[in-house]
Amino acid sequence: MYLYLHKYLVLNKRLSIPDLGSFVIESNTAKLDNANGFLFAPAPAIKFKQEQTPPSDKFLFDFISDEIGVDQMTAIKQFHDYVYKIKTALTTPEGAVITGIGTLRKEENGYILFTPEKNLLDLLPQVKVTDGIAQFNNDVEKNNLDEERNFTQQEEEDIRELLGKESQNKSGDNWWVYAIILLMIAIGALLFYYV
Repeated sequence: MYLYLHKYLVLNKRLSIPDLGSFVIESNTAKLDNANGFLFAPAPAIKFKQEQTPPSDKFLFDFISDEIGVDQMTAIKQFHDYVYKIKTALTTPEGAVITGIGTLRKEENGYILFTPEKNLLDLLPQVKVTDGIAQFNNDVEKNNLDEERNFTQQEEEDIRELLGKESQNKSGDNWWVYAIILLMIAIGALLFYYV
């Protein structure tokens, strides 16, 4: 049964168990350990809230019956049998272990302590921040050098054109003047030849 409860929790981010409480998956933020220079990535974590929960969750029972391949009444019976085992194991020194989720243990005052199972992300190595900062600084310096380089005249013209600024080179805009001068010379040559 614990396989189905774990799968339901992962898929829905919430699992309510009657008379115990609710398991919720929350994302922890990234943590920086300045003393050792490590950066811990953000990771999901299972939290337990001891609260009154509704006695039945139709979606959970539908999910369990689909997963096991039995009718809903059989799924409800198996779920309540499993919850009864959890409640009886709560008072033992080991507590109730729900594989994939964690361990529940009841204190003398009735408060339930929850210890989450080790997350697979905890087994991954941490990032050494000093190496990352050195690489970041190298990338920033490279970008600054690229921005400070000298552009060719054509690149500057293209940038001005894209920005909508007037060109410094006005010779490209005066082509029509040369065309009129050539037309006048041609008309003058024709007149001189025929007159």
